[in-house]
Amino acid sequence: MPSRPPRRLWLFGLAIWTVLGLLSAAQGATWRIYAGRPVPWGTLIPNSLADWLTCGMFTPAFYWMVRRFPIRGERWWSVLPIHLGASLVIVVLKVTAFAPLQRLINPDEPRTWSMVLLGGFYADMLAYWASIGVIHAIEYYRESRERQLEATRLALENLRAQLQPHFLFNTLQSISTLIYRDQQAADRMLTQLSDLLRLSLRNTGVQEVPLSEELGFLERYLAIMRTRFGDRLVIAVDTPSDVMAALVPSLVLQPIVENAIEHGMADRPDVGHVTVRVTKDGPSLHLEVSDDGPGLGGSNKDGNGIGLANTRERLARLYGPAGRVETVSENGLTVRLTIPLHHG
Repeated sequence: MPSRPPRRLWLFGLAIWTVLGLLSAAQGATWRIYAGRPVPWGTLIPNSLADWLTCGMFTPAFYWMVRRFPIRGERWWSVLPIHLGASLVIVVLKVTAFAPLQRLINPDEPRTWSMVLLGGFYADMLAYWASIGVIHAIEYYRESRERQLEATRLALENLRAQLQPHFLFNTLQSISTLIYRDQQAADRMLTQLSDLLRLSLRNTGVQEVPLSEELGFLERYLAIMRTRFGDRLVIAVDTPSDVMAALVPSLVLQPIVENAIEHGMADRPDVGHVTVRVTKDGPSLHLEVSDDGPGLGGSNKDGNGIGLANTRERLARLYGPAGRVETVSENGLTVRLTIPLHHG
C-alpha cells in the first residue's frame, strides 16, 4: 500500500497553486499595462487566485488517479482513456466550483457557467495533465528512495547474518577452551559477549549512529578479543573528541577490525598490532583500521572479501560517490573508509 502523502507535501502543493495564481495575475497585469489599460488589482488578483486554487483543491484526486492508474509499464497507454475521462470530469467540477466565485468577485461582469467553462477549458485541461506529470515524478522519486532504504536495510541485515555466526563460533570456541584453564577469564568473556549481543540487537535496523556509540560497541568487541588473544594482541584506538557526535554507519568498524585481527594474527607466534584511527578532512570523515599482518599476500589479493564488499555497497547506498573504501597494503594492511562528516 502506498503511504499517505505527508502534511508538508499538501502545504507545498497549496503554496505552488498560490504562486501560480499570483503569477497568472502578474501576467494579466503586464498585458493590461502594455496595452495602456488600467489594472483592476481589486478583482484581478482574487479572480486569479480563485481560478487556480479551485483547481488545486482537486490535488488529492490527482494523487488518487496517479496511484490508482499510473502511466507506466508496458501497457501504459491503456490508462490514458481513464485519465482523459477523469480530466473532463474534474474540469466540469472545477468550473462548477469557480463560476459562483467569479460572479461574486465580478458582480458588474457576471459570467454564465458555460462561459466560464469555454473560457478556461484548455487551460484547465492543461493544469490536470501537468499536475499528473508532476505527481508521477514525485512518486517515482519517493519509490526510488524507499527502494534504496530497503536495499540498505537488507544489506545491513545480510551483513549481520554473515558476520555474527562466524564471530560467535570463534568466541564460544575460545570460551570453551578458557573454561578449563581460566574460569575467571571465561566468565568475563561471557559477560562481554552478552553486552555485545544486547547492543547489536538494540541497533537492528538503524542505519547510522553517533561515532561514540559505534566506538562503544567496538570496545566491547575488542574486550573479547583482548581476552581471547591476551598479550599477543595490542589494540590502539585514536579518536579526537570533536568528532564523537558525527554519524557513521551502524556496525561498520567491527567487521573490518575483526578481519584485521583474524588475518593479521593468523599463524603468528609474535605480537600483533591493530590501530583504529578517526580523522576529519574538511567535509569528510576518515575511519582507518590498520594491522601489521601479511597484508594482501593471502588469497584475497584485491581486498574485496565479503566484509569489504558489503561495506563498499553500504557506503555507496548511503552516501553515493562520497562514500569510499580504500585499501593500502604496506607493512600490513590499512582499510580506510571515507564518508561525509555530518551530525544528527
